[in-house]
Amino acid sequence: MLVDKNKKREDAEVPQGSLADISFLILIFFMVSTTINMDKGIGLILPGEGQEKEIYKENITNVMVDPRGNVLLDEKQVEMQNLSGELRQILSEKPDMIFSVKTHPKTKYQDYIDVLDKLKTVNAKNISIAQ
Repeated sequence: MLVDKNKKREDAEVPQGSLADISFLILIFFMVSTTINMDKGIGLILPGEGQEKEIYKENITNVMVDPRGNVLLDEKQVEMQNLSGELRQILSEKPDMIFSVKTHPKTKYQDYIDVLDKLKTVNAKNISIAQ
């Protein structure tokens, strides 16, 4: 077989006309099949509507956090590292104690979360978020 050396060879090309379509389909596939992990947040169970009940003041302990991160338990200042011990003592005397947590609008969010974490670590079951 004779081959003409002077004849130019055509380069093979990949068709790119449907490249945009294929890219779009791959993008849609990954968007549909990917799961996004959502932050759990603070796990609190809120009462339903109409489940209000009367509570006596002696069954409520007020936990207040000021803008500087100081914690007050019923008007008595408690250091953050001593808070768990104080909460355990209160719960040992009254296991059904309700802790009403209130913060100043300028309180750091981390201080608020730290107080809620301390309440959870001592197994406080009744926590009220006050405004």
